[in-house]
Amino acid sequence: MAKKTEIAKRAKLETFELNGFQMTSTGVIVPAGVRPSLPQFQGTFDYVTRVHKCSGFWIVDLIAYAYTRADWEDKIDHLIDADVLSERSVKQYKYLGKNMLPADERIEGVGFSKHAIVASMEPADQKTWLERSRDQGWSEQDLKKEIQAAERVKVIDGQAKLQGMYRIIYADPPWKYSDSGATKDGSLGKAARHYPSMTIEELCRLPVQAHTMPNAILFMWVTAPMLYENPGPREVIEAWGFTPKTGRVWDKVLGMHGHYGTHIVHEHLIIATRGSCLPDVATPEEKSVFIERRSQKHSEKPASARKWIEAHWTRGPYLELFGRERVEGWDVFGNDAKLWTREEFKPPIEVPDDDVPF
Repeated sequence: MAKKTEIAKRAKLETFELNGFQMTSTGVIVPAGVRPSLPQFQGTFDYVTRVHKCSGFWIVDLIAYAYTRADWEDKIDHLIDADVLSERSVKQYKYLGKNMLPADERIEGVGFSKHAIVASMEPADQKTWLERSRDQGWSEQDLKKEIQAAERVKVIDGQAKLQGMYRIIYADPPWKYSDSGATKDGSLGKAARHYPSMTIEELCRLPVQAHTMPNAILFMWVTAPMLYENPGPREVIEAWGFTPKTGRVWDKVLGMHGHYGTHIVHEHLIIATRGSCLPDVATPEEKSVFIERRSQKHSEKPASARKWIEAHWTRGPYLELFGRERVEGWDVFGNDAKLWTREEFKPPIEVPDDDVPF
């Protein structure tokens, strides 16, 4: 039986009159014999559209405030009507409440959806992008594309074109998914919102093999949806000159909604070798499944994975592909394929028609 609270039972939204229009929970009715004037229509329409434009901000701020009230702790679930906002929506609004610019710093004239798009960024970057969107008159789609374009040319400070040979390679490829569109809420969601993705063909063409020692090892992150793609991660691994051997599984604790009745909380770290590259230090052996709560930063991998590699493969040189920050002891190559010299690109891989999945 549901726990009783002091909260009064909310009444069903009743019809109310606004300038001659009957406003209901499912629409607007003009009663028989009523002919609202043009000013009445204009006033009603302006009111409704302004509420529509602001409602996202209001919901974010109201939910954020509700969770600051310790005296409401046992009543929050009843305060928020599940028939209006799902549990998932509430979590998304909570995320935005923590990360979106505060109400007094939001950019006037820029809508809720655009503020949501940049909510994962640092506050100063949010302001910069929102002001640019306002000044340039960008649509939501324009804003997404401009952010993606900026990320594609972003280079880690001090990074040059990849050169040299490496024994240990750690890669977190920017897989391109079939659902590469963006989520509306701005929280963890479609990958293309957060970084510029690459197709299997583009990843296969990267000349990783030209920078790999004869005896080397590759550690590649592969998400659950990508694992069985054909062509997919295996073709990339083989194009880079490696053979898949084994792997580890990261239990992220916090997951996301998946398909086919599953809630996805894991990601694969595929281990592949070129030649022979057994661990320099074989013990202690770690379990193939490790549990570590993921961060709120989209696609960020646990630092413990890199430390595990360093503990067992003590001799480099070490290379991290598609890295986002510099790491001591590693050469970190970012996510911009244009930095690879043009003459090193391989021709596109050919996929026979009968190998294309239907």
